[in-house]
Amino acid sequence: MTLPPVAPAVVADVLDALPPRLRKRIDAALDKAATWEVICSEAAARADLDADTALTWTLVAGALTAADDLVCSCLLAPRCLHRAVAVAAAPIADPTPPDDPTAAPDPAAPQADDEPATHPATPDGPPPGGTAGSTPGRAAGSADSTTPQGSAVGATPGRTTGPAGVSAPGVAGALPETPVAVTPGERGAAGALWDAGTTVLRAGAQGSGAVVRAELLRAVHTARVAGLHRASASGLRIASALAGARAGDSSFDREVLTAELVDLLLLCHDLRTAPQVTSELRGTARREYRPIGSLRLYGLCTEAVVTTSGYGGVVTHLVDDAGGLWTVPAIMPGGPERVQAAAGGPVAVGESGLSHRELGRGGLLLSGGTASPDRRLGAGKAVRAVRASGVAWDADPVARLWAEPLAEQVARAFHAGTVPETHRPAGADLLFVEGSVLGAAGNALRVATGAGTLDLVGDGDRARENLRVLATAGGADLRFVARLVPDRPGTAVVLAASGDLALTSDLAGRIDLGLDRVQRSNVRGDAQDLPPRPEPADRVPPPLRPLVNVLHRVTLGGRAVAAVASASRDVAALSRNGLTTTADLLADLALASRDRERDVFGRVVRDAGDAFPTAWLRAGLHVREFTRTVARRAWLDAVSPV
Repeated sequence: MTLPPVAPAVVADVLDALPPRLRKRIDAALDKAATWEVICSEAAARADLDADTALTWTLVAGALTAADDLVCSCLLAPRCLHRAVAVAAAPIADPTPPDDPTAAPDPAAPQADDEPATHPATPDGPPPGGTAGSTPGRAAGSADSTTPQGSAVGATPGRTTGPAGVSAPGVAGALPETPVAVTPGERGAAGALWDAGTTVLRAGAQGSGAVVRAELLRAVHTARVAGLHRASASGLRIASALAGARAGDSSFDREVLTAELVDLLLLCHDLRTAPQVTSELRGTARREYRPIGSLRLYGLCTEAVVTTSGYGGVVTHLVDDAGGLWTVPAIMPGGPERVQAAAGGPVAVGESGLSHRELGRGGLLLSGGTASPDRRLGAGKAVRAVRASGVAWDADPVARLWAEPLAEQVARAFHAGTVPETHRPAGADLLFVEGSVLGAAGNALRVATGAGTLDLVGDGDRARENLRVLATAGGADLRFVARLVPDRPGTAVVLAASGDLALTSDLAGRIDLGLDRVQRSNVRGDAQDLPPRPEPADRVPPPLRPLVNVLHRVTLGGRAVAAVASASRDVAALSRNGLTTTADLLADLALASRDRERDVFGRVVRDAGDAFPTAWLRAGLHVREFTRTVARRAWLDAVSPV
C-alpha cells in the first residue's frame, strides 16, 4: 500500500465533509488502508476496495492537491469514510519547492536571487531558540527581542556580538535586515496555528487523532499562505510526528516532539505579540539574496557534505579581507558518491574556472556579488568573479580566525544553535583550534590546546581514515577547522587541518579531511593510544528531571495526565536545592493542568484559554535554556586544563 501524498489543506477539507458519527470512526478505520492495493502514476492513482467500490485520485506532480480530485464510487460519497481514510493515512506532501540546497540562483536582477531556503553545511541543526523567563521569551527575529542574537540590524561585517556582548573577531554576523510590521493576516494565521498547537498539547500525541491532526494541517496551510514559512514547517513536522506516534513508528521520539511543540508555540506567541519582525522569524520559502558589492576572498577549506535528506556534495568556506566568513555550496541529490564529483566541479559563482577543491586553497576577486542573510554567496547573472591567489592559514586575514580564545568560540558556537539555519552566519558554529597532537583516543584525535585538550572526530570514512593517520604524528603542531558537537563535551567534528605536515605542493599546506587522503609519509612523530573521553550519561541535567518528566507526560498524554499526579514533593525538593525558578514553573504547570472550569452540573467545561499552554511553554523554554547553558558549561570544563 502506497497512498499518494496529499497537500495539508486537503486533509481538513475531506474530513470536514464527514458527518459526526463517521468522524469518530476515522482513527479505528485507518488500518484498512494497509490492505488496499493502490496503482499510482504521476497524474492519477486508483484503488479497487471491493467489487462495488473504487477510489480514484487525480494528481498534480504526484500529489493530491484538491479534495474534489479524490473520488469514491460508494453510495455515501463524497461524505464517506473511504475518502477520509485515504487522506488521513497518506503522507503529507510538502507544497514548497524541493529541498535542493544547490540550486544556483540566476535572477533577472542581482538583488533578488532566490533558491530553496536550506543550509547544506548543517542539514540537521538544532531547532531555533528563544529565551526563558516569567513569560515566553522572544524568538530570534522579533524586533523587541531581548535575547542576544548572532547579529543585530546594522552589525558591522566581520564582527559578531555574541552572548554577554562577546565580540568575535573573524566570524561575521548575518547580513543586516530591517524589521517589518506584522500584518493582520500574519497575526491571524499565527493565532490559528497557536490554537491548533495548543489543541495537540491538551490532547497529547496519543489522543491527537486524525481530526486533531487535520486541524493542525489546516493551520499549517493558512500559515504558509500568509508567508509564515518557518512556523508552517514546524507544524508540518509535528503533524508527521503525531502520525508516527499513532502508528507506533519506532522513530517517534517524545523528546523531539516536545522540542518541536516548544518551538512552534514560541514562534506563534511572538508573531501574535511582536509589532515588527524580520524574515528570521517569518521564515522564507525561497532563499533571498541581496547585493554585497565587491569582495576579495581567500579560500579556507572545502567541506564534504552528505545529508540525511538525500543530498551530497561540498561547501567551500572563504574569508574576506575583514576576516569575515562566506560559503559557496555545490550540493545535489545523491549520497557520498556526489562528494568527489562536486569537489572537482566548477564553482557556480561567476566564471572563474576554479573547481571547489581549487577555490578552497586559492582565492577569488568578486564584483557585483550577492549573498543570502547567512552569508552564502549567490550566482546571479550580474556576478563577476576572477581567479586570485590564496594565503596560508598563518597569514592575514585567515590567521585572525585563530586569534579568538577557545572559550569565546565555544560560546559563539552554542549561540549559533539558537539561530535558524537560513539566518545562521557562515562559520558561526565553527571552532578554529591550534594545538599539538597527543594521539588517538578511541576513534578521536586528541589535541592539546592552550585551553586544554580537545577530541576531534571525523564525519565519513575518508575523514576517519585520515584522523587515524594524523594520530601517529605525536607532538606535531597543527591548526584545525572543526564544528562543535553540543551534546558531546570536548568533542568536535574536524573539517580541515594544516601545520607540521610534509604535504605535496598541490595541497597548499592544508588537508580537507573529507576529500583528501593523508599518507603515512605526510606525518612524522610517534603514535600514542589514549583512553577515550567518557560519553555523557544524560543530556538533561538531573535537577531538571522532575520538570522534564511532566513536560514529556503532557506531550504524550495531554493535560489530563499532568493533572493526575501531585508535584508537591518535587516542588519542595527543588526549592530545598535552591532551584526556586524551576520549582515555581513546575508548581504553576501542575496548578494550570488541574485548574478546570465546571458547569452547573459539575461537568468539566472545554478549556479554550491560554493559561495551561502558556505555563507549559514557560516550563519548556526554561528546560531548553537551562540544558543549553549546562551543556556549554560542560563543554568548557571538558577542554579546560585540569
